[in-house]
Amino acid sequence: MTSVSPSGPPDGPGDLLREQLLRAAAAVFARQGYDGTKIMDVVREAGLSTGAVYGRFRSKNDLLREAIISRTSGAARHAADDVERVADIISAGVRDVEGPLTDGEALRLEAYVTARRDPEVAEALADSHRAWRAAIDPLVEAARVDGTVDPDLDPEAVLFLVRILHLGLLLHRGSGLPGPDTGAWEALVRRLVASFGREARVDQPGTEPATATDHTGSDR
Repeated sequence: MTSVSPSGPPDGPGDLLREQLLRAAAAVFARQGYDGTKIMDVVREAGLSTGAVYGRFRSKNDLLREAIISRTSGAARHAADDVERVADIISAGVRDVEGPLTDGEALRLEAYVTARRDPEVAEALADSHRAWRAAIDPLVEAARVDGTVDPDLDPEAVLFLVRILHLGLLLHRGSGLPGPDTGAWEALVRRLVASFGREARVDQPGTEPATATDHTGSDR
């Protein structure tokens, strides 16, 4: 096994081995699932010794929970970095309807499944959601002002729909089943986003901004 000296104390700030183990655990967890991961799998992935693991984590479950917390929470904090409107949050996450999951996406999906039977993982996902919600709060406030979300719509209900769409697509892509025609799917998403408010639109290469509609489907 590779010997790497941490730059800080075990389990403390600057502990490079801890971060190395978390990266390895996240990769193995995404690849093999929660129940299919053994501590030696993580050790081999990281190129370290079992002592490096047990000097920082109480057990395999402790290591895997920490991997979920650190990776899903980190992803949530950066989820709103490249968007400017609530509408963009939807379009950024629903374009890919086919193709294999990345390690980060697979880890998130496994975390949702594991949360059903593990309260600590469920709490980690709750922390992740709170971080995501805080990151996009300025977009929500802007949507109230510019009409992206009509006043008679609850922004929290809109954001809940966004989360369900993203999670559903992770589940679909993880299944390996075929998706719909890409053009038809994008057209449906544009129409859905346009229904949220007066000026909502999904800008995509080669497409015109969608015409906003009211809740009856007629053009405004």
